[in-house]
Amino acid sequence: MNLLSSILGRLPGRGKSTSPAADGDLEGISLFQKLNYIFDKKQKRQFLLLGVMILIGGLFETLGVSMLLPVVQMITDPAEMQKKIASVPLLGTVLDRLGLRSISQLTILLLAALICIYIIKNLYLVFMIRRQNTFITYARNDMISRVMREFLNRPYEEYLAADIPTVFRLTDSDIPQLFALVLSLLQLMTELVVSFFLCMVLIVINWQMTFFIVAVFGVMTLINSKVLKPRLNKIGKKNQDTASRIAKWRIQAIYGLKDVKVLNRQDFFIRNYYESGRVGADLARNYAVLNNLPRLMIEAVFMSSILLFIILYIANGGQVATLASQLIAFAVAAVRIMPSANRINTYMAEIAYEEPSLNYVYKNLTDSMKLDTEMRAKHAAVTDPSPLVLNDKIELNRITFRYPSGEKNIFTGASMVIPHGKSVGIMGPSGAGKSTIVDILLGLLHVQEGEILCDGRDIFSNYDSWLSLIGYIPQSIYLIDESIRNNIAFGIDEDKIDEKRLWEVMEEAQLADFVRSLPMGLDTRIGDRGVRLSGGQRQRIGIARALYADPEILVFDEATSALDGDTEAALMEAINGFHGRKTMVIIAHRLNTIAGCDIIYRVSDEKIEKTTLQGQTLFEEAGASS
Repeated sequence: MNLLSSILGRLPGRGKSTSPAADGDLEGISLFQKLNYIFDKKQKRQFLLLGVMILIGGLFETLGVSMLLPVVQMITDPAEMQKKIASVPLLGTVLDRLGLRSISQLTILLLAALICIYIIKNLYLVFMIRRQNTFITYARNDMISRVMREFLNRPYEEYLAADIPTVFRLTDSDIPQLFALVLSLLQLMTELVVSFFLCMVLIVINWQMTFFIVAVFGVMTLINSKVLKPRLNKIGKKNQDTASRIAKWRIQAIYGLKDVKVLNRQDFFIRNYYESGRVGADLARNYAVLNNLPRLMIEAVFMSSILLFIILYIANGGQVATLASQLIAFAVAAVRIMPSANRINTYMAEIAYEEPSLNYVYKNLTDSMKLDTEMRAKHAAVTDPSPLVLNDKIELNRITFRYPSGEKNIFTGASMVIPHGKSVGIMGPSGAGKSTIVDILLGLLHVQEGEILCDGRDIFSNYDSWLSLIGYIPQSIYLIDESIRNNIAFGIDEDKIDEKRLWEVMEEAQLADFVRSLPMGLDTRIGDRGVRLSGGQRQRIGIARALYADPEILVFDEATSALDGDTEAALMEAINGFHGRKTMVIIAHRLNTIAGCDIIYRVSDEKIEKTTLQGQTLFEEAGASS
């Protein structure tokens, strides 16, 4: 299962709804079906409200233009307007009662009304634009935040083959582009409503010219959807891949900066980053050209169509004088309708370009829902709200485990017992599965068969309480570019950090004297990934972090393997200080690391068996973690 297929699960409001295409076939699914599946109920209601507001905005736009037409006629041909008013007796009576006995008075009244209409219309449109963008920005932030939460709560196995640059692209590019598509869709709806109402007005003025121009625009839109849309869609897909490649080269160069500089490979990474960026630049250029092409074509076709209509009208014996007033009305309407037609085609182009991002989010969402349902059912079978307590022992009971992408079992029917209060060492050749045991014990990896028990209870019956019992110290401590205080109290809000507890755990980790010697003490910033600290100091911060919550169990996953002999000896002195006070699991890189353990297990041939250090050699056991 792709990592990204799992991190978009459990979005709210869908209840038990199912995907319109769980099999992943997106061709037969409309854009609205995908959006309907992605949005929750609240967002759908907001979207419907925006639709109503768009309709009202369209009426305002039409009212502004339709009011402008009689004003223009009154100014350009007052005599003709006087005749039209006289031909409607009821209208003449109303105007008399209002005291409007001349065309100039009526013109002034209409101009004043027009001023009010435009002020009210544009205030309303500002309000509508604000509501639209509030919906877009809030919904986008909500989805990105939910994706981050789901990403951090997914099974650990999903991260093992993760394409991290593509994960970054999902939050930094795909979801923003999805909501850019939604905004384009809302704006497209606005322009369609305005264009429809304006066409109704123009039909009253001259239905032949209106249908002629609508037909021309229809052909242009058809060309746009059949010719430009597939190309823009293809560019959008290529842009997704390119964005991932650009992110990949940036991340690899920065995270491996030390190796890059020592090996003098700067040019290699710069060249690849530049070449990927060059592809992205070409795609951006092609998109800009294709996105602007409909606007330029429509402008040329619109003016040509109007002139062609006049030519045909005159050629068929039509009177130019009769056509003149209608042309003025069309010119006024064209000031609004032609930009509207341009924007319709522009929004269609943007939607085509951004649709691959919608497809990507939708596909991963539908895939993740199936996985999420399976996980919920599995955890519901063992859930128990009472907290786990370790008074007797921890058991790995006949476990069978294979990595999701692996072809061979790491363990088959393997068992291990960790008694309460004892120290347990784990040794074995590189690749046998020593560190895999730790990940299984922590609940990060899920076994295919067997169970992990704490005093006879499955650890997943109350996984949160199980994690609260464990303090984990890995080989490489993850440190953030913050103070020592924030690194020990990792992930705890500043105002909730217990200063007294910090000094207690630093004493236990033999870190307190070092911190006291620093001018800034606990407020000392340690740099990115702790570059300002020695290896031993980083490990001691890791131990202090693990001890902060006062766990019952300490797990050392080759925590001293990267240290020199003297630093390891000093750190082992601190670790041995927990003997008898904590239940400890220690993964061995060197045999002297586990020499003082109460029980020693050897991992090999898919089994975990008790052993002793007699007959073992340093050469035999040395190696990387597995």
